[in-house]
Amino acid sequence: MNFTERIKRFFRGRYGADNLCRFMLVLMLIFTLLYVITRVYLFDLISFILVILILFRMMSRNYEKRSAENRKYLELTENVRVWIKNIRSDSSSTHKVFMCPQCRQKVRVPKGKGKIQITCPKCHHVFIKRS
Repeated sequence: MNFTERIKRFFRGRYGADNLCRFMLVLMLIFTLLYVITRVYLFDLISFILVILILFRMMSRNYEKRSAENRKYLELTENVRVWIKNIRSDSSSTHKVFMCPQCRQKVRVPKGKGKIQITCPKCHHVFIKRS
């Protein structure tokens, strides 16, 4: 058996990278950069701990626990992710995009109409927003 086959066999059944791992990787890079700039060893220690956690999560075979951790992370950061997504997608100068508070469906309405009543096309929930 050649080396690549051994590597493939080793990684088979491992959890791999997810959103939480990517977030921890960005944090690790930030703390490493802070360490390089300031030479405060606390930043270096935090970076090292994050590397260990990232490797542990990626090499884990316990899918249920790692998935639950990732789901919890996604739940905690949902509002921030939706806010960033709205900022990126709201490039139109004639329309404004709102999220339905009930089902999170995007609803596009014309700008400059004042306070309007919006009905979600998906769940038919009615809410009032200023356009």
